[in-house]
Formats: sequence, C-alpha cells, structure tokens
Amino acid sequence: MIGVIPAAGKASRMGQIGTELPKALIEVEGLTLLERSIGSLKALGVDYVVVVVGHLGEKIREFIMNRDFGLEIRQVTQRRPLGLAHAIATAQTEIRNDFVVLCPDNIFSDETDLTRARDSFNAHDAAFMLLATVTPNKQRDRKSYYISAHRKRDQSLYDYRSHNQDSSGLPINSTGCCFFKKEALDFLPSFAESQREHIFRDYLETIAAERDSSLYLLRGMRYDFSEPDDIDQYLKLKSKLRDTHGTGVSAILVNEHGQLLLQQRDDNPAIRYPGHWSLFGGTVEDGESPAEAIVREVQEEIDFEMKTFGLFREFVQNNKHEFAFTGELTASLDELTLAEGQDMKLFHPAQLPELLIRPDDKQTLEGYFGVGNG
Repeated sequence: MIGVIPAAGKASRMGQIGTELPKALIEVEGLTLLERSIGSLKALGVDYVVVVVGHLGEKIREFIMNRDFGLEIRQVTQRRPLGLAHAIATAQTEIRNDFVVLCPDNIFSDETDLTRARDSFNAHDAAFMLLATVTPNKQRDRKSYYISAHRKRDQSLYDYRSHNQDSSGLPINSTGCCFFKKEALDFLPSFAESQREHIFRDYLETIAAERDSSLYLLRGMRYDFSEPDDIDQYLKLKSKLRDTHGTGVSAILVNEHGQLLLQQRDDNPAIRYPGHWSLFGGTVEDGESPAEAIVREVQEEIDFEMKTFGLFREFVQNNKHEFAFTGELTASLDELTLAEGQDMKLFHPAQLPELLIRPDDKQTLEGYFGVGNG
C-alpha cells in the first residue's frame, strides 16, 4: 500500500499562521502535523509516502529533506488548488498499488483505529473505504451519513451509498482518510481544461456507482485542526487530562428513529443527582480500555451488547478522564433489562430541554444534539 498526504492547501481558516506556514508544518505538542501523518502511515506499513505540495511547498520540501523518517518520502507539486481529487490525480504517476489518502490536519485518538480500518479494507472487496467518526464535522460542505440508510457488511462496516434525505438513526461523519484500490484512479475526472475545484464526494460517488464501495466507523474520535482555536482547545484539554485520576465512560445510545435512551436515577438522597435523567456508563476497570469498559457497562446495566459505536468526546469531570461514546441502539425497550436506576425511556432530541438531566450529561448532550436543558 502507498500513502498519500495532500499538503497543498492554503489553510485560509488558519489566519495569519496559514499565510506564513503550510498547515502540515504546524506543530501540536512538539510534532508537526506532517510528522504525525507520516508516523500514522508508517504504522500502517505503507511502502512509501507521496506528499502533495503546493502553497509554500518549498518549506515542506526543505523540512522533508532535513529529516530521516525511516521511510521513503516522495513529493509532487499540485500547481492548481482544485481539491482533493485533483491532489490524487497529481500524485497518480507515483501510485502503483492500492493507496490510502490521509489529510494531515487530523489527529486520531485511538492509535490502533487506522490499523483496524486497514485490516477491514484488506478483508473486503471494495474500490474504496471512507473512514468516519461519530464526531460531527465543522466543515459545512460535509454531510452526515446515517447508518440506518446503509447496509451493514461487517462490524462497523457499511455499504457506501450516495447522500439522501434519510436523516434518522446514528449519524457518522467523513474524516480526512480514505483507502482506495488502485482501480479507483480510473475514475478520476479530467482536469485538463478545468479551473474549478472538484468536490471530493462527487469523485467517491462516481466510483460507488460502478463498484462496491464502503464506509467504516472508527472506534475513536478525530481531532480536526481547521482553525487556530481548534489547536488551542486541544492543548487545553490535553493539559487538563494530565492531572486527572481515574477514568469513566458514558453512552449516547441512539435508535434507528434518532431517539436517545436515558436512564432515570433512583430517588435516593444519598446519591448525586437523585431522580435526574442520565446516560448509561460507569468506571473503567484496571486493564480495560475505555471502549471495552463502555461495552461492559451497557451490557451490565441494560443487557445490550454495543457493537457499532464511536468516541464522541473526551473531557474532565470530577477530576476523572471521561469518555462519551455514541452507539447504535438496535433493541427495543421491551428487549432491554434495566439493572440500575428507577426507569429508562426513549426521547427525541427536541424533548431534552424539558428534562432534568445530570449536569455533565446535559453538557455532553448539548454538544452532540445542539439542544439541552434550557
């Protein structure tokens, strides 16, 4: 497999930083985004990496020339800013096998996520596999894929289909990473006379109209660095997380109709927030990963096995490192067994402002649905 890093953009939303430095060379916790991307591709076992440069490309070339990445790095120049499909077309002469495109403005929270995705791509016959998370995108031109509208092929793997009006169920959002079979190059549009940016989604849908294609839900979340504030918030969060003690998890469980499952806590004055509605969850035990913990907690509390889920948010609560996962609820209320609390019910997001919700869960739900308790 060959790695492709598109690093030609002007990073206009980065403000002054983007006029002086390519986004790929912005440092986050002592490493440039380019170094992080190359490291991720190296961990995937790619044969070599093709970096597509453009805006301030000489700075990227100099940066690469002065470092040993333990991996061959090739460079090509994208002379016109015509989008991601055009960046792939620019690198086409260097792509002699299946390839993975990884945009450098992403950091993935689960170190093994991309490896699991690669294994899923290799195990199934699809012309491309677009990676997605449950974390909403900030880019306005990207739409959510609702998994209720996609046929499930395997755990976390779905048939890709075009966007439609179906907005029910669990939404997942495309990331800056996609695996391709080499044959995908045959579907690239012609850029010979074009001066207009080509929408990457249109390229994918052209392939999907002729070949099997897929959509893969990552277990972890993606940090997207589009603006300087994204970096500042990430660094502040990481600073807070270093001072935490203990780890907890919670689950935003959404059914095919877009309804949310909540638990009502006991009316016991000895517990915190008695009678409040809350998310299911608990504490991560020794030797568990957060993903393993949320599967166990949900199984124990409602006898439901979470199979399709991803990390929506990590945050600090009561000096604990908390992970809020979002998962697909495929069982009805009658099929669930409540083991904790006095009640459980399904709610539409519009009903949340009417509920007395545990404060930290309220904040999480406001972030996910955009609505809350007032």
